Amino acid sequence: METNNNIFTGFAMRRCIFICVVFMLMQSRVFADQCRITDIRFWQSPEEAQVVIDLSDTPKVSPIGNLSDGTAFFDVEGCSFRPGRQNYPLNNLFLQYLTVQERIRGAVRILFKPGNGVIQQTFVLPKNPSKPSRIVIFLQEPLRAQEARRAQERLEVNRLKAGNVKIVVIDPGHGGEDPGARHDGIIEKNYVLGMGTLLKSYFDQDPHYRAVMTRTGDYIIPLNRRSQIAEHLTADVFVSIHANYNRKRAIQGIEVYFESPHGAVGEAERLVAESENQQDAVGGVATSQISGRAAKSDIVQKQASTMFKSRQLAEKVGARMARAVPGLYLRGVKRAGFKVLHSMAMPSILVELGYMSNPNDAAILKNAEAQKRLSQAIYSGVRDFLEGKIQEGYDVSYFQYFQQVEAAKRAQAEKQRIAKERRAKVLARSRPYKTKKGDTVASIAGKFKVKVAELRELNNFGKKRQLKAGETIRIP
Repeated sequence: METNNNIFTGFAMRRCIFICVVFMLMQSRVFADQCRITDIRFWQSPEEAQVVIDLSDTPKVSPIGNLSDGTAFFDVEGCSFRPGRQNYPLNNLFLQYLTVQERIRGAVRILFKPGNGVIQQTFVLPKNPSKPSRIVIFLQEPLRAQEARRAQERLEVNRLKAGNVKIVVIDPGHGGEDPGARHDGIIEKNYVLGMGTLLKSYFDQDPHYRAVMTRTGDYIIPLNRRSQIAEHLTADVFVSIHANYNRKRAIQGIEVYFESPHGAVGEAERLVAESENQQDAVGGVATSQISGRAAKSDIVQKQASTMFKSRQLAEKVGARMARAVPGLYLRGVKRAGFKVLHSMAMPSILVELGYMSNPNDAAILKNAEAQKRLSQAIYSGVRDFLEGKIQEGYDVSYFQYFQQVEAAKRAQAEKQRIAKERRAKVLARSRPYKTKKGDTVASIAGKFKVKVAELRELNNFGKKRQLKAGETIRIP
């Protein structure tokens, strides 16, 4: 009996060890496949900041909770963080600290304490072809600080305008977690920031101008905020600076863009909807058809006027840049629906300085003397526009395109109206039918000698719709 016991005990132990090993392997596989925090980044501008948490997979995030000392927190379920626990003592205006800790296996808690009065939002961004899934903690300076900043800016703007000083807003594209294009040692966000600073220096040497940068460091600014900065400063001109890239290395040259009709129509629709929603919220009647048409007509006229001036600005800058640097030619003055060009408040252009993907352009872009010449060309082109005779008028092509879009919308609305009336008539003549087991849309259509398409349309059935016994449908 003792020998048998030993044999049984040995077998049981081996079995137990085997089960433990399998369990451990399964657990390791589970945790290897789960969501992981891969990076944590912090971006800050004078007015706002962001904490960006990169993840290997789409996270499941709990609602925000708050501790008594003002610390906010949320949990990321089914997630791991390799260090286990990490503290980030930031101690700045926006964020005092951020802590990441594994509370239990497969869950991570993020704790962060915003500065006094700081406005915070947290949201999840899904992965896309160029970026992983991200959790973003967005922090904005207190309202009182925002109001004080705006008041100070208005005083400065009034002083400049009284002295007939022109305000030029320079917008270095991208920034922060958005690097833009990268090639041949050039990172777009860094390159255009340097070029914007250089361009600003030329305006600063001229007492007739004041240049303001939308960003002065490596942080991201939302696209709509860039033009809003210029509008708040009642800028005379808005210039966005970028560097280009294309997989086809042979493509090269400078491009100067201004607003396209397609982009402007989309912006007009957005502004009309925004205006109507605001007025409706305070008891207005802007949702009526008449007020909607009036608002849209006014917006379209302003857009067409601004585009007419933006074309002149783009042509003046393009002419200067075409002869700025030997070997770097102008591909043309073009139109595009870039969001930063949507403003109706001032003429706006976007300058693509050249293609970093082209060896010739890349060599020129990295040359210090060429950088000076390009900056001088933009400065001179803006000055030519502002100091010359700015023609008043409207972009006729925009009016034409807008009319085509409106006509297409009316035609579509009429088509939908006719289809609705036709369906109402067919529905009125139709008769009910209670389905039986085994019925299909095709078999019922054959039984009543009607077209399958008509039967689907009358009952709003999709092509994959399966019928259930006992439901009532209409027969044309």
